[in-house]
Amino acid sequence: MLTEDAPGEGSVADDRQVVLVVDDDARLRDLLCTVLTPLNCEIAQAASGEEALTALLQRKVAVIVLDINMPGMDGFETAQLIRDVEELASTPIIFLTGQAEAGDLGRGYDLGAVDFLMKPVSRQVFLAKVKALLELDRSFARLRAAAAKLHEEQLMAARAAEIRQREELAFTRRREKLGNVFTAASIDLPSLERTIVAELSQMFDAECVLRVPTADNGFHESFSHEGSGEASDLLQALLAEPLADLAPGPQPQDAVMVEQLTARGQLVGVVCVGRAGGPAFTEAEGALFRGASVGAALAISNASLYRVQAEYAAVMQATGDAILAVDMSGAIRSCNKAATALFSADRDALMGKSIVDLAVAQDRERLKEQLDTTMATRQEVSLEMTLAGRDDHPVDVMITLSPIGDAGDLHVAVVVHDLTEIKRAQTEIRHLASHDPLTDLANRRQLNDRLAVLSGQRDTGSKLTALLYMDVNQFKGVNDTYGHDTGDELLLEVATRLRSAVDDDTLVCRVGGDEFIVVFEDVASVDAAVAEGNRILDRVQARPVACRNVTLYPSLSMGIACLGVTAHSPEELLTQADMAMFEAKKNRLDVCVPYTDQIGSRQEGKAYLRAEVVDAIARSDFRMVYQPIVNSATGALFGLEALIRWRAGGREIPAAEIIALAEDSGQAGALGRWILARSFEDYVALGRPDLRLHVNVSPDQVLDEGFLEHLISVQQDTKVAPGSVCLELTERAFTRDPAPAHKALRGARDYGFSLAMDDFGVEHASMTNLMHVPVDWLKIDRSFVARVEDDERVQRLVRGQIAVAAYMQADLIAEGVESLQQAEWLRDAGCVLQQGFLYSHPIETTELATYIDSRTAVGADQGANEN
Repeated sequence: MLTEDAPGEGSVADDRQVVLVVDDDARLRDLLCTVLTPLNCEIAQAASGEEALTALLQRKVAVIVLDINMPGMDGFETAQLIRDVEELASTPIIFLTGQAEAGDLGRGYDLGAVDFLMKPVSRQVFLAKVKALLELDRSFARLRAAAAKLHEEQLMAARAAEIRQREELAFTRRREKLGNVFTAASIDLPSLERTIVAELSQMFDAECVLRVPTADNGFHESFSHEGSGEASDLLQALLAEPLADLAPGPQPQDAVMVEQLTARGQLVGVVCVGRAGGPAFTEAEGALFRGASVGAALAISNASLYRVQAEYAAVMQATGDAILAVDMSGAIRSCNKAATALFSADRDALMGKSIVDLAVAQDRERLKEQLDTTMATRQEVSLEMTLAGRDDHPVDVMITLSPIGDAGDLHVAVVVHDLTEIKRAQTEIRHLASHDPLTDLANRRQLNDRLAVLSGQRDTGSKLTALLYMDVNQFKGVNDTYGHDTGDELLLEVATRLRSAVDDDTLVCRVGGDEFIVVFEDVASVDAAVAEGNRILDRVQARPVACRNVTLYPSLSMGIACLGVTAHSPEELLTQADMAMFEAKKNRLDVCVPYTDQIGSRQEGKAYLRAEVVDAIARSDFRMVYQPIVNSATGALFGLEALIRWRAGGREIPAAEIIALAEDSGQAGALGRWILARSFEDYVALGRPDLRLHVNVSPDQVLDEGFLEHLISVQQDTKVAPGSVCLELTERAFTRDPAPAHKALRGARDYGFSLAMDDFGVEHASMTNLMHVPVDWLKIDRSFVARVEDDERVQRLVRGQIAVAAYMQADLIAEGVESLQQAEWLRDAGCVLQQGFLYSHPIETTELATYIDSRTAVGADQGANEN
């Protein structure tokens, strides 16, 4: 869900990037994609973690928007698989969730999330964050392009170096004739520059200045007179001109000679010699100066070339790719360290060997043909193939053939990139796309593919296809009590036992957190399939599972449906098996339950009611009834408990079922707000502020961020005194992170409302909650009251609850009192306030005033008699 703060602005990217939106809610995905439209990027969608992994195999994605709470593979599992692939490890992920559990934030950032957004998300916040990540992706792309350009420049420099080396051979004889004084100079450029100015200064008995261009389009100068650190005024005036504008040859009064230093077609510097106040230079000195300048230019060029070659050689040796140079016959002439490591041979063993012989037999002819084509066309080409690596182990590689040199000395640079890790990652991703990452069983995608095939192959005369749908009972309790690591151990053992209980060809799947499916093909009958299901249940549940910190007894609920009996499509098959499994879980059956039309009808009825809850709230189809709370000692009416009622489909829906339907359909908060408003209005209409109003609040309602604000708003609208209202809640509100519930309830009590713990001592009871929630009332559950007359153990438990209430300075109310004996025992034990059928069934609003008047009179008479 998104919220809209203000109109946003998008930016148009230079290149179309891809944003992958992963959410099982199609409506929300479409809305997210609409928000991202201004970014002018390509938007891909995935409805599950499995689809997201498939999409990442098919295209490069700049940003991933990933929902945490998805059926099947959740967002955290999907993110973990993405991070395990090297090529995807740096792809930014924004997590989305509608309800974060404790530890989700830390877990998300541990997985490398760049952001973590709670639903509803502001359109502008969402758009801005994705936009920023796209801009960052473009920045990285520019950096990669710059790196590629640098690599190309280095390769071109190496090629140019070879050309310069050949040109150097042509100048060698000329340099010898000129008596080049720089042949013994260092290839270190600064040392060479000092040698040049020193030798020329001594040769012509003059000052000498050498100006060499630098990489930043500036220049560097070397002086023969190091002591002064500068040239004479005459040379300084001359060198004030730009480097390229200095004219070669004799200068004013023949006192200065200037020569541009050019080698291999490039200007490498300018050299000047001058005699301030001395004799003019002769023609012979000019010729000698020109010859010496040629030698100096070549020496400077050689030093520069050596530096480039050294840098490129270092890059070649440091790269992880194997690089080899081969001649026209394919013979290897040079290679780097990565090449020797790949082929497990020393450099000398590789020299002279044909590159074609390094390929596996089936690829040798193709490599030979491509090598000849590269030589003929002088065009670079890349191809995938398999080479024989160390110990003749086959290695998948990408080979790039690049021609270098000229027609007289043509070579081919061969770059070999090892694809082993990439291929392994691709294989793993394909496996993960169809398998559960925890148990390695088939996942829902593989299940759907198999069911589609089976559905297409089915004919009326063939045997049945049976689908067993099973769920681990109380699995959430295992996670909450012992931790997710223990839960994972339990799931792994269940998966192992399921796999070992069937043939290797039988499809076994994990399709949810604790849900498993087994598909039997060619089953003779439904009864045979049920028998197989019961056999599997026995195998899985036969012995306990020893986890790291506890021993657990696995328990499964199992349902079964058959294709061609009640189901006629894969979708129906899955739905019916799920319904049958739910029937087994609801009735706590320890056998395989086959799907029947009666099961389907009941489930469809519940689905209809869940859909009707929203409209029922809007139409106020619900109504409130009120059960009296009576002082059993005086007979006086103490208060009223508000209870919701709903008549739908021709029957009266119980309050517990109404609450469950509202929670399942996400309407618990809306229903709770309706109950508060209606019960407050009914209470005001009675005009009896002396009576206490008890109103039940659901766990989901208390955990709603707007609970306290709405409670106060209703109170202010109806003018009900907060001290007259008691909010009743069950301890189920604290089964998740209790801190939000504690905070909300303390806020309600601080405002003046009193609090009651309903169903105290049943199922979720915890003494810890009594420390954090300042309850005013404890309500003894009807399950204790029903047995309090004749069960001594229950009597001791109830007396214990009464003692706890006394120590906590809380009052008591007993629920479900139906007999006079129960009422008297509770009263004598110390619980005076009671409610139940002994006193009255819940009363409709229209009859409430009459009942209160009659009950008040009864209480008054009883009080008078006692006096």
